[in-house]
Amino acid sequence: MPGTSSCPGSWPSKAAAQAVAEQLKGIQVKIPCKGGEGGKLFGAVTTKEISDGLRQQFGIDIPKQKLVLDEPIKAFGSYQVKAKLGFEVNGTVYVSVFEEK
Repeated sequence: MPGTSSCPGSWPSKAAAQAVAEQLKGIQVKIPCKGGEGGKLFGAVTTKEISDGLRQQFGIDIPKQKLVLDEPIKAFGSYQVKAKLGFEVNGTVYVSVFEEK
């Protein structure tokens, strides 16, 4: 049927997508990483780590394909990542990448 989807992260209505966008406003995904020299990361943080962090820390399931990251995160700090939630609704995922002790 048109307009229905069983894909995870697909919301049944525009209101549901907007509710997820509202939830994202008040949270920050914390991602611990091993550090190298000069504030750089060993490896990089990708949409997979951000999607996993959202699910584990807040129970919000947004597939990595719905997160827009121009390039992988390769330094510690705070970032804003766009989430395409469907129904022309976008949200912002606030991400904090910090050094794992």
